[in-house]
Amino acid sequence: MVSLERMERIIEILTRRKIISTIELEALMYCSTSTLRRDLIELEKEGKILRGHGEVRLLTANNVEYIYSARVREEEKGKQHIAEIASTFLTDNQSIFIDSSSTAAMIVPYLENLKNLCIITNGIEIARRLNEFDNVTLFLSGGHINYGTNSSLGDFASEFINNFHADLALISCRGLDKYGSYEANHNQARIKQQMIKNSDKSLLLADHSKFNTSHYFKLAHYHDLDCIITDTPPIDSFQKEVEKICEILW
Repeated sequence: MVSLERMERIIEILTRRKIISTIELEALMYCSTSTLRRDLIELEKEGKILRGHGEVRLLTANNVEYIYSARVREEEKGKQHIAEIASTFLTDNQSIFIDSSSTAAMIVPYLENLKNLCIITNGIEIARRLNEFDNVTLFLSGGHINYGTNSSLGDFASEFINNFHADLALISCRGLDKYGSYEANHNQARIKQQMIKNSDKSLLLADHSKFNTSHYFKLAHYHDLDCIITDTPPIDSFQKEVEKICEILW
């Protein structure tokens, strides 16, 4: 079996199984460990699979986390509009959780002229920019950094967040519908849940492209949030259902 045929066979298996151990996949493919490794590396480069510790996962629109450099260019005007509204919640002497999202990063310019801020983030790019501000006491979580994500994640990061209490949490998500908000990565969901839990007020920042889409991992129900900030009016059915629980601004 040539390389292209093997890779097609791997995708066929993963389409049925979604996730499989490399040991089991090797047995199903009747090939050597080194041959399978080369094929998996190539498929990962093509963005079709994700390799983990002894397992392989099929990437779909619901479980892939796009790299930060790609996300930062998406819906840029909408994110700027969202940041302008979110800035009205900012005051001097605040402690603020900011997640690693490209949407939340748009708030950074609005922080420069405020006094005596404490910012806690798991975002590498956000921390780099805030390090230039002498009005900010900055805390960056430790943890595992996946390639290109701009995020510090995992147990270390979540436990780090639990050491703080904040006045405000600014977070984004991968999708939301009338039932709640979602993430494509369980570690992203977990650290944002900790930010919500440890803050007095939580703002969900989500542009219009994220509405009416669900993903694998539940981030938060609207009972857990204080406000959703977006760039265009959500559909009437969403507003009718969610505004009973959580404020929506656009």
